Amino acid sequence: MSDVKAKPKNKLAQASQHYESLRRELASLAPQMGFLLTGSVQSRFFECSRQNNCRCHDDMASRHGPYHYWTRKVKGKTVSVTLTDNQLAVVQEWIQNSRALERLLKKMRDESMRAIALTTGKTIEEIPGPRAR
Repeated sequence: MSDVKAKPKNKLAQASQHYESLRRELASLAPQMGFLLTGSVQSRFFECSRQNNCRCHDDMASRHGPYHYWTRKVKGKTVSVTLTDNQLAVVQEWIQNSRALERLLKKMRDESMRAIALTTGKTIEEIPGPRAR
């Protein structure tokens, strides 16, 4: 019987150690992280409206652009902002910052779920998740 009780505590200790390493990773990441943005960026090339008088209609490689856009959801609607070349580099970095933080936070949430499952003796699937709104 003592063997059965030792395993969950040992697993909980492992989960705690793993969580602590994730916490240290977060602490080291935070000071070097700049602004955070959600969404994505894309660059597009377009044909203009001058049908007979522009090279862009004859050759796809000659289209106008690139035009850069930052796109995100605001209150359930897609919103896009046109960016300059300089703004594109900055926005891409901020999106990467946000994604790196989200990946780390997901690992921390997953490890927390493992710990609560070990503590309660339930499987992760048996623990209720967030409710739909």
